[in-house]
Amino acid sequence: MTEAAPMNVVLDALHESLQARGAAQLEPVEWHYITVLSERARAQTGPAQRLLNDKLEMALVRLKDTLDAAPTRADFSKTKAQEKACAQSTPAVSPLAALLKDMQTESANPGTGIASAWRVESPRIRQFRKQLSQISVQKQVSKAMAQAPQNAGPINSHMLVLRSLGLMRVASPDYLSRFMGYVDTLLFLEEAGQGKRVPGKALASSRPK
Repeated sequence: MTEAAPMNVVLDALHESLQARGAAQLEPVEWHYITVLSERARAQTGPAQRLLNDKLEMALVRLKDTLDAAPTRADFSKTKAQEKACAQSTPAVSPLAALLKDMQTESANPGTGIASAWRVESPRIRQFRKQLSQISVQKQVSKAMAQAPQNAGPINSHMLVLRSLGLMRVASPDYLSRFMGYVDTLLFLEEAGQGKRVPGKALASSRPK
């Protein structure tokens, strides 16, 4: 008991010194370990207490070395105060509010001539437009798969296309959006070509034989 008492005094002094330096805030995990170890050491006696005190001493020394190499508590408190002041001075802005602000800025300063036509699009607007496009594509694919033929064979072209779109939606949604854009463009060109050929056919059929 007489051997453990001086050891406890030394460990308590080191413990209080580290606590005053802000060890609980700077190294919370290590400090929790030391606190639990200290409580267990106090609850023991004899060889068990000496063993726990040795571990506690090593943990305290290790934490002291860590704090010696880290910023001081004053620096830590100053940094926290600066972060808090910055957070209070800068109100939180939602992504939608930021997007609307960018759109209002562009509408208030439309520019003139070629510079206006070729101005760089805002990253937020580009990201918002990309998300809307992906949502639209997801809805189109879901609707197409819901309207799939019921008794189609394994090599039915319609079912093969739907399966490919479903796999593409899972594997790469971004590529699916680009792929659907290509398909829409091809369909538009095909319809435009058919529309141009119809008047010619009608004219040929109207000629007297």
